[in-house]
Amino acid sequence: MGKLWQRITYCRHRSELWALALAKRAPCLAIYPIGIVVCFWWSIASLSMLSVVFPITLLLPHLGQLVGIILALFAIPALAVLLQLAAPWSFGWYGIAVGLMLGRFTAASAKEKALAESIHAYRTRAS
Repeated sequence: MGKLWQRITYCRHRSELWALALAKRAPCLAIYPIGIVVCFWWSIASLSMLSVVFPITLLLPHLGQLVGIILALFAIPALAVLLQLAAPWSFGWYGIAVGLMLGRFTAASAKEKALAESIHAYRTRAS
């Protein structure tokens, strides 16, 4: 599972770097490539959550009312944790996009450097 997560992170970082390079080429339209990448990874996260929720939903009528209540009580904190982890990531990207649209390239350059280092580190480990 660790290798899969690293591979997903590597693909996410590459797509973010692509969107950032595209956004830096046309700063007035920066929100579009960044928004596309953020929406894409949000949908991937949603689909992965759906792969857990869907089987539970199918089994719910057969599990009983008490188990259904327990699962619902566990789902609320899980959703809160997911949003707490993903919201700063997406809002950070939208902040970078707005900064680019306003002519501020420092946050974008710092993020670009961090992404390039992360991609390089992954490729070094994989080799």
